[in-house]
Amino acid sequence: MNEEPMKIRSFVIFLCIIFFVIAIPAMASVEVGYVNVKPTGDLESGKSNVSADLELSFISSSGESFPSDESLVLSTGLDNPVWTYSIILDGVENPRPAVSKKQLDLSGWELSYENVEESVKVNLRGMAPKVDKSAQVEIVSVNVATAGGRVKDTVKNVSAFVTNPGELKGDLSSVKESYSKLEKDLAQHKADGIDISKAEQKAKEASSALNSAAGASYSNAQVYIKNANTYIKDAYAMLDSGLSQKAINDAKEAIDKTDEWITYFKTEKDLGSDPRLAPIITKREFAAEDASDAKELYDAGKYSEAKKKAEEAYQKATEVFDETQALQAELEKEPEGVALPDVSGILPYLIGLIILVIVGFIALRLFKNRGGKGGSGKGGGGSFGSRDKPKKKSTAHQYDELF
Repeated sequence: MNEEPMKIRSFVIFLCIIFFVIAIPAMASVEVGYVNVKPTGDLESGKSNVSADLELSFISSSGESFPSDESLVLSTGLDNPVWTYSIILDGVENPRPAVSKKQLDLSGWELSYENVEESVKVNLRGMAPKVDKSAQVEIVSVNVATAGGRVKDTVKNVSAFVTNPGELKGDLSSVKESYSKLEKDLAQHKADGIDISKAEQKAKEASSALNSAAGASYSNAQVYIKNANTYIKDAYAMLDSGLSQKAINDAKEAIDKTDEWITYFKTEKDLGSDPRLAPIITKREFAAEDASDAKELYDAGKYSEAKKKAEEAYQKATEVFDETQALQAELEKEPEGVALPDVSGILPYLIGLIILVIVGFIALRLFKNRGGKGGSGKGGGGSFGSRDKPKKKSTAHQYDELF
């Protein structure tokens, strides 16, 4: 293998590396330590006075503390900001005039030193801005910018939550109104016989969260208010469970009443094949189908949908029940045949009486027949004589006597 080309290639690569290192400008880094912001926690819109203390340190890799063609840009979202800062060179503090702007610009010309240990102390004072809606607001941001002012790197960014008390009061008031309505609804449904025990437990949790929100910080109060609102929604879900169960029971009861009348018409009135009963049975089946769907929805936890379906079943069952009453009224108006009295109990006596009458009649006839025969004998007639009509005399004989 030829070693000469390899040596040349390695030398070229070495030159490139040297050229690349020389061509790259010296890069200085900026570090920002802990930013002490007071007060800590949430700030109140337009009222909280805020201060922030921070220190910037520079670490040079080529003897220059900070590139002269770049700059440091410090910005804030506070109202009425005042910046005071000092440049510290080898432990010697050099204060600079205060700046009352939203943005503090430190140029590379002011910060660029060679072979010097450098740092910058910054103090910022201002007021929390007025906000219509609570939000995170920038307290201080430290950025490195190019000569043209374009931000090339964000070194540090500190923000705080600025609250609008009016907004919190509005949220709290809204949830309290929802809770008050929940209490009234629970009382009303309890009077109607609805099982509200589970809903009452959620209502108690909502009340506890609202009480905690009243004395909490903004961020904590927001959590309590959110929890209270969730508990109220859960309570209504539990209430829907009780309402849907009652609606299902009401529908079943209405269907059962209809079934009693259908059975009555079939067995007592013998209307099983009557065309007037057929539509009643069909509508009853529709109501029963809706009631079955409602039960399935209830078992699936879809209480609102179950309640709606059960109410539909109840309405259909009520309508078909009314039709059974109309049919009953129609049957009552129809004329009925004359009913024969029940003589099953006295029937043996009647038969015996009829036999006695027949026997008596036969005996009387026999007795009369015997009396008639005695009147035709030679010695004279019987006691009653004959009941046969007398025979008429011959008129011819009468005429002979006259002539």
